[in-house]
Amino acid sequence: MKNIFSLILLTLTIAMPTLLFSAPSPLEVSQTNKNLAVFYTIDGKIEKKYNTLVEKKLKSIGFNVTNPHKRVNDQYEAKYGSTILDVLSFMPIVHDETILPLLNIDPRIAGFAPFNMLIYKKLDENVTHVGHLVPQVMLDILGVENEEVRRKFSSTFKALDTTVYKELAGETSYISYNKLPEKTMIHYEYMFSTPDDLDDFLDEFQNTFELAFINKGYLIAGFHNFMEAADNAEEILSNYDAFWTYSLCHLEFSYNMFDSNQDARPEAGIFAPCTMYMYIKKGSNKVVIGMPRLHNWSDTLNITDKKRLHLVKKLDTEIPDILTALGMKEIPNGNPLLHKTTNHLPLKYEQHTNVSKQTTKPVEYITPVKIEISEQNANVGQVNQGMISAYLRGEFLDVNTIKEKLNSAGFKVVATTPVNKKGDLISIVFSNDALIDMASKVDRGFMASLRVLVDTKDQKISITNPLYMAKGFLQADFDEKEAKNILVQLVTVFPGLINSKDTLKYQRLENYQFMIGMPYYEDMIEVASGDNLLEKIKNNKRVIFTQTLKNGATLIGITLGKRTRNFTKRIGRNNAAMLPYPVLIEKGKAKILDPKYYIAYMYPNLSMSEFMMIATIPGEILKDCEKVFKKE
Repeated sequence: MKNIFSLILLTLTIAMPTLLFSAPSPLEVSQTNKNLAVFYTIDGKIEKKYNTLVEKKLKSIGFNVTNPHKRVNDQYEAKYGSTILDVLSFMPIVHDETILPLLNIDPRIAGFAPFNMLIYKKLDENVTHVGHLVPQVMLDILGVENEEVRRKFSSTFKALDTTVYKELAGETSYISYNKLPEKTMIHYEYMFSTPDDLDDFLDEFQNTFELAFINKGYLIAGFHNFMEAADNAEEILSNYDAFWTYSLCHLEFSYNMFDSNQDARPEAGIFAPCTMYMYIKKGSNKVVIGMPRLHNWSDTLNITDKKRLHLVKKLDTEIPDILTALGMKEIPNGNPLLHKTTNHLPLKYEQHTNVSKQTTKPVEYITPVKIEISEQNANVGQVNQGMISAYLRGEFLDVNTIKEKLNSAGFKVVATTPVNKKGDLISIVFSNDALIDMASKVDRGFMASLRVLVDTKDQKISITNPLYMAKGFLQADFDEKEAKNILVQLVTVFPGLINSKDTLKYQRLENYQFMIGMPYYEDMIEVASGDNLLEKIKNNKRVIFTQTLKNGATLIGITLGKRTRNFTKRIGRNNAAMLPYPVLIEKGKAKILDPKYYIAYMYPNLSMSEFMMIATIPGEILKDCEKVFKKE
């Protein structure tokens, strides 16, 4: 077997599946040989098989994937112009059923909840590597000493590794290490004045925190809310007001560590993305923050390259600096539940009353441009020099007036709902027989309705362009004549509309893709299956509308979670008509357009930097859509 890692001190080659059970488990080996990680090396390309394993098979043993990042190497190639990797994917997983009660014993266990189930393959090799850190190392990095926490956390890995080997087979090997760095954790706290509304405080705190990191080139690559991780999560975590984790990435750091040249260290992806946990104890006015340091990577993997070591040092310095600038204070790493705490502010500790006062924005942050209403465009909604607008913009009309106009033009109003917390963005969903006919074909149900967005703050309206929507959503079934007829109806009943500046090439719409490696229209995601899907959503307050199509399919629109739907604040409120989020129920399956496709399609001027600002949102949308079909 080819020597893949210079640090592999022990390699166990397993010839038959039965030997897996007679050989020491990764946990047992790690306890005796100071192993850092277990890797499975499989012949050929196994990306699809791996995705199925992580997204479906691991669910059967209690592990859920949070905010998957597939084919990160495609982003490297797009940004830096080259890659040595055939595939690199970060698939963070967490066993919430086990983790939730352990948070009541030592909350630091969240520092690897989730942890990464890594896959990578270099272009110049014929094998694929799948691996993860062993549990003892995670616990040692976190400083968790409680035997119950160590035992229960570690116990889930036996089923994990058994399942991975059963599904992927290949050769099993271990990366060993000598020692951990002296300081393994970043640990901070943030004191705040008790707010009138904790949700408002959390919105402001999280938004300011995220923008502060994005401004320094970090990617908020994941968000996991433990308070919503199970139906009874709030009951289990009754001693907490809030508990969540972020997954942090830094593109320059990760490219130079995992890719960049032939000496790159893609195996270091076992540590990525970095998990940062935050929690507020019940009745407390303190946010506690913790995260493993980057020096864990360099010390355990014996990284000696000067540039990589410089980046490790830079991030280990920069992250605390950002936290300090936000008003946070460094504290010793330890289990806070074992020490008496007080909600009173230390005498010399500055009280921060409003974290949202910070106005720092990312360097490439683009403030949404206000709509300028000028003269009527005679070709509003039509193709102009090969380009087409996604929206028709107009002067303000109130909701009732818009409904009356739609009804007078033969449209039926399906639903009217606010799509943001303040209620100053209202989405009016409407349809007619022609739209229903278009949508009554397999996988075409998303065309069953259009939207009018009423912005009572900026005093504007926006209507989704039927020609733009139909060209993309109907694919080969596109009927241009019928779509133009609907467009004429709208332009007639709403005189004075103009084309939005959000445009795409008309001929590109059918095969639209935000960038290489991103999904197309047909890459829909299944969020539920079964014969009783319609029964499951009955009386569900999150289901805003239901449309029955002629082919037996059903289109529903759901309201997203409070945090999820805030993404329009960052990339532009003008296009919030994409909400409520559409879900198509057809032939026993509920499916959604991949959020990475749908968001980009509905925000055609979206830049990569703006997309990075909402990197957690596609995963959060997926979770929100899945929850609708779970019993309350």
